[in-house]
Amino acid sequence: MAECEEEEPLVQESTVPVVSAADPSRRSVRLARTLLPGAQHGAAHLPALPTLPRDPGPVLAPADFRGWPACPLLWKPWRELGILDAILTTTYRVRRDEGALLQLAAFWSAATNTFSFPWGEATVTLQDVAALAGLPLVGDPVRAPVSESDDLEKEVVGALTAVRSALHKSKKKRAFYGAWAKHFLEERTPDDGGGGGELVEHGAFLSLWLSSFVLPSPPFDVVRPETFPIAARLARGQAVALAPAALASIYNDLSAIKRRLGSRDKEEPPFMVSAPMHILQVWLWERFPQLRPEKTNTAAAPDDVPGGGVPRVARWHDVCTALDTRYVHKVLVSPESFEWLPYGSTSSFDLKPETCGGCWVRGHDIARSRELLSYARCLHPCELVGMNCIEMYRPHRVARQLGFDQDVPGNVVRVNSTWEKAWDTYNIEAKNLSFIVPNHEPGVTVKYAQWWKPYSSACDTALANAPAARMKRLRHLGSPVKTKMEGLPDANSCKELHMDTAIRVPQPTQDAAEDTQDERMRLPLWRCPIAPSCMSSVPWNVWRNVLSMS
Repeated sequence: MAECEEEEPLVQESTVPVVSAADPSRRSVRLARTLLPGAQHGAAHLPALPTLPRDPGPVLAPADFRGWPACPLLWKPWRELGILDAILTTTYRVRRDEGALLQLAAFWSAATNTFSFPWGEATVTLQDVAALAGLPLVGDPVRAPVSESDDLEKEVVGALTAVRSALHKSKKKRAFYGAWAKHFLEERTPDDGGGGGELVEHGAFLSLWLSSFVLPSPPFDVVRPETFPIAARLARGQAVALAPAALASIYNDLSAIKRRLGSRDKEEPPFMVSAPMHILQVWLWERFPQLRPEKTNTAAAPDDVPGGGVPRVARWHDVCTALDTRYVHKVLVSPESFEWLPYGSTSSFDLKPETCGGCWVRGHDIARSRELLSYARCLHPCELVGMNCIEMYRPHRVARQLGFDQDVPGNVVRVNSTWEKAWDTYNIEAKNLSFIVPNHEPGVTVKYAQWWKPYSSACDTALANAPAARMKRLRHLGSPVKTKMEGLPDANSCKELHMDTAIRVPQPTQDAAEDTQDERMRLPLWRCPIAPSCMSSVPWNVWRNVLSMS
């Protein structure tokens, strides 16, 4: 990118009338901190409001969530090897509530990549993906090709490609997960003395993990060659920005689901969802307390503190809800039901609002801190480069989710060029950035409240005029139905079923917990999941466990 000496602030300070978060009828004039870009002054320049939903009531449409992880317990042995949150998170089982996810998708707006609720906009942000999935925001793009000047990287990719080709010539005819694990269990990769054999083994696991949990895509049961360059970089300790790629796929599939919900063709087959939507499921529970499972493992993950030893997703391990869709819809349209800061505005990045809140953070500090740069990424509108798509990211439309006041959002122009140009909008120079660490309860400006009111009123009218049969309330709509069941037909689905939500998270021994804590503390935050400095060769009993559980 061309260097620019002029500082680029991500936050704007202005004294304006603000609506009280506790009481919308109260207004006061105070210093508001809003995310840029904001709308220009004058009614003629205000952005268009979202399109009113065609059907304001609960929806029911088929979707096939194929990108959902099949069995997170598959990777539990890797906890003992000092791997960071991204892989630790996948040791926990997140069960899906398809009905709730479809109700949520009905509010999605592909034009803004946000959920357009009657009470305002919300979305899955980069901070959500970092906090809930442990995926890094800083590093190379996932589409970066194999470096022609890096012989070791080419060697690892070539070795993985050769194994995949051999499996395609076998009786299985494909690089299925079990066959892939079996190969590296039985055929140990020779080491030439330069560590290439160990890197191939690490890359083999990471390519399987990426294919299954982070960047899933059809076919869903095989290791995909597109992940080999990413796995090779991660195995060598090179950072790759996985969070924007995962979020781009979530946005892309939400838009496809929304189009399917609006389709009049009832014979159309279910849309195949390939994005890691388990992140969206956890987001739904984090943001809407009324939709959370009755029992959560809060003791296992009390806070999302870097180096804390247990991923935040642990509290949602193996719990389940299967709520009536009309109840879910009622919660989604209620402004009181949304939690703007479920894990604090900055807790994922080890920033302390109590000590630095309200202070400006500038380029030279951001450039020296991976945590500050990661947080800056969350605040900056840009284009997200995924494996098969490019999606717009507009955090200024959901500023309250990041701890800032919400003003009328300005427009962001798309590059509409190559993926490299799109990546440049995300990978901006740290030395040119500046932002304020939020330290107060976010609100909305009066200008924003007036701008959004026509859409909110139109939604209320549409709901009031909805067919009575569609909007009929259950007798006990105020509380979800609670029943027990013995088992599930799908290990990750709770569709139309209810289950005992007791937590069954295996607790590590004190020695194991201390070992994991030591590894996490001596590795810098946002470092790649596996690095040779903290990994010996892959133990064969690990692959044996993988094979037996796949």
